[in-house]
Amino acid sequence: MTNESIPNEQQLEEVLRRVARWDPPAGIGILSVYLDWRPQATGERPGLRSGEVVLKDRLREIEASLGVRGPALDSFRADAERVHTALAELDPAAEGAAIFACSAAGLFEVIPAPAPFDNQVVYDRYPRLYQLARLLDEFETAVVAVADTNTLRLFVVRGERIREVPGRDDDPYDYQMRSTSGMNEHRFRRHVEQHRREFAEEAAKLIEQLCEQERATRLVIAGDETALHLLREALPLSLTRRVEEGEFHIDIRAGLEHVRRTIEQFLLQTEDDLSHETADILAGEVEEGDLGVAGYDRTKYALELGAADVVVIDDAYEPAARKDELARLAAATGARVEVVREHHGLRALGGVGAILRYRLP
Repeated sequence: MTNESIPNEQQLEEVLRRVARWDPPAGIGILSVYLDWRPQATGERPGLRSGEVVLKDRLREIEASLGVRGPALDSFRADAERVHTALAELDPAAEGAAIFACSAAGLFEVIPAPAPFDNQVVYDRYPRLYQLARLLDEFETAVVAVADTNTLRLFVVRGERIREVPGRDDDPYDYQMRSTSGMNEHRFRRHVEQHRREFAEEAAKLIEQLCEQERATRLVIAGDETALHLLREALPLSLTRRVEEGEFHIDIRAGLEHVRRTIEQFLLQTEDDLSHETADILAGEVEEGDLGVAGYDRTKYALELGAADVVVIDDAYEPAARKDELARLAAATGARVEVVREHHGLRALGGVGAILRYRLP
C-alpha cells in the first residue's frame, strides 16, 4: 500500500496476498517490520515509542550483518531510508505499523494499524506475515446502531477506535403514546405506530448506507426493545445476517467512551467464541480422519498442495518462524488464518492444524 491511512479489511487481505507472493532476487532478503507505534504515556520521554527504539537497534544489527558492500547492503540501506520516511508520514490515528520492503525487488508496503503490533524487525528470504494475518483475523469494521422510536445514533468501530457519525433525531411528539378517548385514541395509536414504522424504515436505510460505505463486517444494534423490533423487520436480509445482538444495554444518551467499552468487550468475546468454534470443527475433522490435519508438517504439506481452506493457529504456538511460514503459505494459496487463544483441544493437536478443501492423499 502506498496510502498511509488505516486500511479496511479488503485492503488488508489484498496486501497480505501480494506480499506473500513476492520473490526477491537470490541473496537478497525482505525487511519485515512490525511496530508498537503508541507514544509512551509516562517516563522521562513520554512521546517516545517503544517501536522506535527496537527499529533503530535492529536496523543497525542487520546492516552490520550484511558486510561492507554488495547489492544486498545497497538494497537494505534504501529500504531503511524509506521505512524512516514512511513512519514520519504515518496516519496519526495509527497505533501500530507494519512495513515490508525490498528495494531490489521493487517491494514496499506500509500498513498503518488501529492497534499496536508486537515489535519485530526481521531481514530474511521470505516476509514474516503471521502478525499481519492475525490482524486480518481480528480486524473488523462494525457499525453500531443505538435506537429508540424517534432517535438513531450511529457509530463506526474499527479496531480499538470508535467514531460517531450523523444519525437521525426526530421530534418525539409524533412517536409517543398518550391517553385520549374513544375513536380518537384508536386513530392516535395507529398514527403513532405508523410514524414509528416509517422511522424504522428510514433508520434501516441509513444503517445500510453506512455499512456499505464502511464495508462493515458486523452490525450491532442496541436500545429500546420496541424500536429494535421494528428495526429488525425493516433491515434488508443482507444486513440481518450480519447483526450481532448481545446481553448489554446502551442508553440512547450514552457517551462515546461508554459505547466503545461496551462494544469492544462484546466484539472480543464474540470473536473468541467464533475462533473456538473453528478449533472445535478442526478437532472433530482430525478425530474422524476426514477433512482435517494437525501438526506443523501436515499443515504445511496441505498448504503446499493448495488443500487447506482454514489454517488454525494457537497464538502461543512456538517457534514464531513456523507461524510466519504457515501464514505466508496460507496467504499465497487463498487459505484463511484463524488465530485461537486458550483452546485445550487445539493444543493437544500440537497447536496448529488445517481444515481441508479435500482429503489429502
